[in-house]
Amino acid sequence: MSYRFKANDASMTDGLRRIAAEEFALIAAARADRKLASERKVHEARKGTKRLRALVRLAAPVFPEARQEIAALRDAAGLLSALRDRGALVEAMETLTLPAAPAAGLRAALDTNDAPGRTEIKRLLSEFNARIEAIESRALGWTLTADGWGALSPGLERSYRRLARAQAAARQTKSEDDVHDWRKRAKDHWYHTLLLRGAFPPVMDGYAKAAEQVCNDLGDWRDLGLLEQAAATVPAHLLAKADAEAAGDVITRSRRHALRRALRTARRLTSETPDAYSARLMAWWKLSH
Repeated sequence: MSYRFKANDASMTDGLRRIAAEEFALIAAARADRKLASERKVHEARKGTKRLRALVRLAAPVFPEARQEIAALRDAAGLLSALRDRGALVEAMETLTLPAAPAAGLRAALDTNDAPGRTEIKRLLSEFNARIEAIESRALGWTLTADGWGALSPGLERSYRRLARAQAAARQTKSEDDVHDWRKRAKDHWYHTLLLRGAFPPVMDGYAKAAEQVCNDLGDWRDLGLLEQAAATVPAHLLAKADAEAAGDVITRSRRHALRRALRTARRLTSETPDAYSARLMAWWKLSH
């Protein structure tokens, strides 16, 4: 399986359907794996829906049902958001070097925080599965109204333009909303780079790694933000005020550092105009196809 359009795809519609089928199969495999913990199933399910949404967004200008399918995938993934956030808090904690007392108090608070029980987790995963299976059935008939590079270039240019605008806004304001929007656009750009890496693999693979690093840094920024909020609301009997402030200082510094790393790398990813970026990839694409 490979998340990319291929030279031997009979058409862009066939490529779209093939890639979608592979992603649905990966989600199903994770769902059926009895050795996989629920947290991992949630991770794989959400990752699969994000990759599918990016695929549909790339083709959206020539895919009449794109808006409907993106919304359906987003709603399905939304069922698992609360399950993912709890795991993200624990993972974010593990990346930090906190003083012993704040670390112990914060960890105790996370352990006692309300979390969905097994029955609720099973219910949410079951509903997610039902929705994904419905989308998968429709995906068999997904059809694009254009073919060749002309089926991909409009969506690619739009995605790149949105990335550049969101990145500029985030760089200027560093507000929660603007950075969050940039994070979403960066994720799409990374996945689109993977989808099109067949145009020039040695270059596109390196480019994709840089885009992935930006997404990882912005993911850290997001998770640390959740942890920052959690630390600020821990009851005093679990975390003394001084310890809460100490933890908050470490989390805030780490969060700012993650954002600075993302901004530093991302500047190179948007150094061209959308037209120039698309033209460069089109030239590589035609040579390789």
